[in-house]
Amino acid sequence: MGSTTFLLPKPVPAAAEPLLRLACLAGGYDQTPTPTRAEVADDRLVLTRETGESGFLVVPWPVGANGAVVVTSATVRERAEPYRLLVELARGKLNQVRSQTGEWKDIGLHTPDGYEAELADLTRHFAVAVLAADGAAADAAANRVLDRAFLLADQLVQLYVEQMFATRHQEEGKLGTRLSARSAAPVSPQLMAEYRRAFNAARVGLRWADVEPEESRYNWAALDAAVASAEELGLPVVFGPVIDLAPGMLPAWAEAWRGDLPTLAAFMCDYLETLVGRYKERIRRWVVCAGFNHADHFDFSDDDRLRLAARLFEAAASFDPDLDFSLGVAQPFGDYLVDPGQTISPLAFVDDLIRAGARVGGIELELRVGTAPRGSLARDRLDVSRLLDLFSLLGPPLDVVQSYPAGNAPDPATVAHGEALRISAWRDGPTPESQSEWGMGVAALALCKPQVRSVTWDHWDDGDPHITPLGGLVAGGRVNPLLSRLQGLRSAHLE
Repeated sequence: MGSTTFLLPKPVPAAAEPLLRLACLAGGYDQTPTPTRAEVADDRLVLTRETGESGFLVVPWPVGANGAVVVTSATVRERAEPYRLLVELARGKLNQVRSQTGEWKDIGLHTPDGYEAELADLTRHFAVAVLAADGAAADAAANRVLDRAFLLADQLVQLYVEQMFATRHQEEGKLGTRLSARSAAPVSPQLMAEYRRAFNAARVGLRWADVEPEESRYNWAALDAAVASAEELGLPVVFGPVIDLAPGMLPAWAEAWRGDLPTLAAFMCDYLETLVGRYKERIRRWVVCAGFNHADHFDFSDDDRLRLAARLFEAAASFDPDLDFSLGVAQPFGDYLVDPGQTISPLAFVDDLIRAGARVGGIELELRVGTAPRGSLARDRLDVSRLLDLFSLLGPPLDVVQSYPAGNAPDPATVAHGEALRISAWRDGPTPESQSEWGMGVAALALCKPQVRSVTWDHWDDGDPHITPLGGLVAGGRVNPLLSRLQGLRSAHLE
């Protein structure tokens, strides 16, 4: 067991105090967290974990206008002398910006003179923070560097997005990447035209609990209506996830088989076969399961969930060789790994499944921000870009699911799933405007990347069953501002 100590600024910002308990150390190529005990005492943050290795500090921290966003240090090693927290956070972000700038310039990114001048000036100011003899002066200088580094990171990503779109349009014209919103019910006739202007694909997803409320007795009415509505839009349809282990997603009768993995696996495979058999002539792309890497209502072990996913993909492969079956990945940054009971990182889970022979046609990454336990801590677009590039190394094309709450009022629909707002959120917290800003920025980044074949907003209407509190594009019959921005994105870049 080893510990690493960080000197906190005086005073600690009020917004940062509740976030310090979420601090952890991370490591490995995928920079995933490891179980860490965080303690704050005498203006120090002490992080302790079982392993005595070097790693990265990962902590949500209020950064300028960004709100509480995850910041990652450069590599730190265990030592008796404490690190200065803000200096290490500034070092980590500046290092990330400098490294990514170099990598993207190597593949042809053009940066304006003002960008290069700002990066050089930022590097000089970081030297001031490192060399300052006074702790307060070092913290103040480092804090300024951190704020400016996040602004520069966003500028860098925007340059990348604009130039990547321009390059791809020159080579491909309008892109065939799919953009959709998931719906569990028919899109209202009054909003069908709005949907078509924003999206070039349709996504349907109903809970297993709603389709098979009693064992072997199916209620197809709601699903038939949702599929018919999607077809009426005249767009290709995707279904999923078929199986999600989050609370409230599985039928109540399945509780009787808690702990009996073989029997539950048989029921799941039967449901998958029945569902695909009913709609396979109308729906060619399916998300077989989602969230299996994260946790579940039945308390299966990591290995159990991996074997269960493999069994489902084995069954899916026998249905129709031309169908496309994808895997959904919850918390792809690996936030859940701070729990000692969780041992398989998101990247390793997918890799293990592929190596086991599963025919994974796509990897769907859930980018949910501002909620827990299914959602992730907020990160900036440079971190999102790194994540997409990392998962693309596994081979299958990427799909992205986005969600962000547009309000902080109670949402009765999500109580059954245990999903609630969390303290670390982007910008000004959950508002229609912050949903629009975050949703548009991340969607544009994902769509510009060649390895991403689809982007889906998690749910269309807050009146439908959903996981993310108040995360719909439509609320009470009124559309949120993100919808019009997605319409502009589709018009500019997609077929």
